Amino acid sequence: MTIHAYYGDVSHLKNEQKMFEDLLTQLKLHWGNSEDWIYLFYNTMWSGQEVDVIAFTKEAIIVIDLKNYSGNLVGSENGEWQINGELEVQGGSQINPFVQIRKNRFAVLEWFKSAELFTDQNLGFISGCIILNELSSTQMDLSHSVRKWFYVTDIANSVDTLSRLHTKGISLASDDILYLVNKLKLKEYSWDQGVAPRERNLIQSDDRDTPSDNSRDQSSAPIKYTLHDQMEKKFKGVLAPYLFFYGTVIICLAIAFHIANGMKDEGVGYLFSLIFGR
Repeated sequence: MTIHAYYGDVSHLKNEQKMFEDLLTQLKLHWGNSEDWIYLFYNTMWSGQEVDVIAFTKEAIIVIDLKNYSGNLVGSENGEWQINGELEVQGGSQINPFVQIRKNRFAVLEWFKSAELFTDQNLGFISGCIILNELSSTQMDLSHSVRKWFYVTDIANSVDTLSRLHTKGISLASDDILYLVNKLKLKEYSWDQGVAPRERNLIQSDDRDTPSDNSRDQSSAPIKYTLHDQMEKKFKGVLAPYLFFYGTVIICLAIAFHIANGMKDEGVGYLFSLIFGR
């Protein structure tokens, strides 16, 4: 079997832990007898953010959050998510799971940058995925650029979603991931491998593809936007004092030039007329 699971801390949430084991079991449908491999890190910290699961394949890095909800899902990028029309789907401290994944995805990118690891990889193409327990239908209002990197599925269909992710700019070797295991001091995760996977169910979809101003953006769009936003704020903060200083100098020079011209024509009397009036 080429499914490798590790953990940083065992969750006190038993439902979440069971979902993780259900996910591992489901992945056997593709990776159980395959030459391909997948590594999954459970409950690990990245730049101060706790991430439920992060998966590594040869051509993808996927930040995953597990949600123990079942039924009909309705959601958008910036609004609340609801299951069965009434129960709110939590996104940790964020307004919804999408915002939570976007934040976690950026934290993973920052961790790799700080550690100076995977510098030859295009880490802007990290994917994000919300995996629910069991979905009947989805009605997601997401922009075109977000759909290039963000996915919503359930346990039964998770194997299809993860196995299809082949991300441009990412090419990993098993040794790369084992190096991460050692650096993060992760422990091997054991689960009952004799459990049968779930039968795949058809998820009814009424999703909407909201037009995006950056329809040509790749999966790195939100990360690039966030980095640009931070640099823009930093640039503005540094630039403001310089603009004020040079603006003041220009005004003073203009006044001095005006006075000099007046004195040239009228002499010292012009200066007294400015101070005391004519």
